[in-house]
Amino acid sequence: MLEPELLVADEPVSMLDVSIRAGVLKLLDGLRARGLGILMITHDLSTAARFADRIAVMYLGRIVEIGSATDIVDNPQHPYTKALLSVVPRRDPRDRVRPQILSGEAPDATRIPSGCRFHPRCPVAVEECRSHDPELRRPRRAGSQEQEAACILA
Repeated sequence: MLEPELLVADEPVSMLDVSIRAGVLKLLDGLRARGLGILMITHDLSTAARFADRIAVMYLGRIVEIGSATDIVDNPQHPYTKALLSVVPRRDPRDRVRPQILSGEAPDATRIPSGCRFHPRCPVAVEECRSHDPELRRPRRAGSQEQEAACILA
């Protein structure tokens, strides 16, 4: 492991003090600038948006949206991505977004719902969502050719 090509960082800055967090992120950014690939697993979309080239959003072990960090943050297409981004604090306090709090509990990962796995908590689910598990595809309002979402309404 003297010259790794990839670093897998699972929640590298969660639960860290702000100053230590900044130092770790600076270190990771420096490694990335030197050509090291970094796969960051995180629940913090604001950190992912700042440091990632691409973001994949997962729900119950399945990618539900993928694309460039800019596309995902500026033009989310999947309802779960929209809910995650709605609770990210904004830099400008005047830029208010109403947080979208999902109803119900996250399903047991050993008993994945039929159809779209997000439909029990989805605020825009339709009847077809109960039986159809959509594949990743380019949404009608995608930010670029690379953005894909697994939602029949996208």
